[in-house]
Amino acid sequence: CTEAPRSNSLTCLQGGKPGLPLATATDSTATLNKLALATGGTEKSWYRCIFPFGIVSVVIGVAATCITFTINGPQMDIAKVVSVATLIFGVGLLVAAYVCWRAKRERQRKRQRQEPLSLEQGAL
Repeated sequence: CTEAPRSNSLTCLQGGKPGLPLATATDSTATLNKLALATGGTEKSWYRCIFPFGIVSVVIGVAATCITFTINGPQMDIAKVVSVATLIFGVGLLVAAYVCWRAKRERQRKRQRQEPLSLEQGAL
């Protein structure tokens, strides 16, 4: 391995072929802070992001399913499958958002239960 000029990365040569720069280890907290800055903190509450998509998918799925099942025809078979799949996908997103919301709420409750104990222990 040799150090590449004007960079902090190393380049390894294997069999005389130029290699790719080796990835340097990044600090995970710095990466998470950059992610939080870029996303506005929504990476910790992504259920808030998938909930609106679930609502939109359910509305589109219900409308498309109603339309495709009222119109009978040989060409509507694929449209029926797609509309039902959209409806199921939307319901799945809503269920995932609900499960994540419940898990976050339980973590918050556990944290609130542990905080009074730590305050009492520090008062000795």
